[in-house]
Amino acid sequence: EMLRSLVGSEMCIRDRLGIVYTPVEIVDFILRSADVVLREHFGQTLSDEGVHILDGFVGTGTFIVRLLQLGLIEPHDLARKYASELHANEILLLAYYIAAVNIETTYQDLRGSLEQPTDYEPFEGLILTDTFQSWENDDRLDTEVFVQNNERLEKLKKLDIQVIVGNPPYSSGQDSANDNNANEKYPDLDAAIRDTYAAKSSATNKNSLYDSYIRAIKWASLRIKDRGVIAYVTNGGWLDSNTADGMRKSLAEEFSDIYVYNLRGNARTAGEQRKKEAGNVFAAGGRTTAAVLVVVKDPAKSGSATIHYTDIGDYLTREQKLARVAKAVDVKGLGAVTIAPNAHGDWLNQRRDDFEAFLPLAADQGPRGIFQVGRPGVQSNRDAWVYNAGRKRIALAMRRAVQTYEEALAGERSYDPARIKWSSSLESRLARGQRIGFDPGRLGHAMYRPFEKANLALHR
Repeated sequence: EMLRSLVGSEMCIRDRLGIVYTPVEIVDFILRSADVVLREHFGQTLSDEGVHILDGFVGTGTFIVRLLQLGLIEPHDLARKYASELHANEILLLAYYIAAVNIETTYQDLRGSLEQPTDYEPFEGLILTDTFQSWENDDRLDTEVFVQNNERLEKLKKLDIQVIVGNPPYSSGQDSANDNNANEKYPDLDAAIRDTYAAKSSATNKNSLYDSYIRAIKWASLRIKDRGVIAYVTNGGWLDSNTADGMRKSLAEEFSDIYVYNLRGNARTAGEQRKKEAGNVFAAGGRTTAAVLVVVKDPAKSGSATIHYTDIGDYLTREQKLARVAKAVDVKGLGAVTIAPNAHGDWLNQRRDDFEAFLPLAADQGPRGIFQVGRPGVQSNRDAWVYNAGRKRIALAMRRAVQTYEEALAGERSYDPARIKWSSSLESRLARGQRIGFDPGRLGHAMYRPFEKANLALHR
């Protein structure tokens, strides 16, 4: 009864948990899209027996609840589907309980409307687990911590999952070591990314390929094996970023059909482009491009994927975008264009064919390089601390940091970003018990940006 009372405050709970609410228009669009492409490619529907559906990041249960409510599951299939063919994972404990109540009460209401027995039936398809960790070879979290869920998990892992839906989390890593909240490492999953998305990428820094939403795409592609459908709403940064060129190449090789609905809303742009990006469908919860991604693995089709792409349009508010999503119904109602990727893995904003003939900037990029010496310059990992126009301000910041570091050596560590900026090198010094100091006589001058002279603390 206590949990039932919490359902009325679901939005408040989502906010407190940091769960991004997926608008119902997008949830419905994704579920209908999964159903229509499943029917087109495999002659099946979400309602059919043997079609197992998994939401690996269920949050408070929106996708499973809407699947029950939309009528995509036939009344005579409802009991079987609920009992054995719907599956959901969640790692946050309170969200897990709220999802259970939402799904179970929705099913109970539907059973009542169908004049079936009304004994309360728990949803056995819900598992409290870290979805990425649960498929690792060394999954001690489930075998040793969430032991009571392990039986459900082992049963799930033996099933032939054909449809995966949801809204994966976004997180490429902590912004600073001061966060003291580094992403978990998943050796098996990350190795799969390294051997595909990263191996095919021409980028130098590939860290963003281990963002949680990219991990979720790779994880899902492994789970459906050779046959199935993945339908997500994700961060859309992978569509045109240089780092994701290998990811785009891999997706085109791994899948037979790819449907992308670019919902735009990138708040990290400026000027006229920012106006064109306009509203984000996740409102205050999102600053990145959002996109619906529906991919199909159909063993009957060979060759590279057919890429169906739709841009939602410029200057649209959040409400206008959601109205367009609702009107489209599913990916087949979009009037998509077909993209032909180039050899570099570009889908959007494809580079010119003569790009490689341009003069490189640095000599290490080719014998015709314009500049003979190329260096990254001073890399401090703490520019706000060691650069300043005022020498007194640098001295104050550095003395405060040294004092905070000395306190950490004594066992009283602070992560207050106003007192110190932690980095991997400083962490290593602390682990070795190495002392640091500040000599005001070692202040030099540097060009922090073009035409911006500054003072620089030259300590190592």
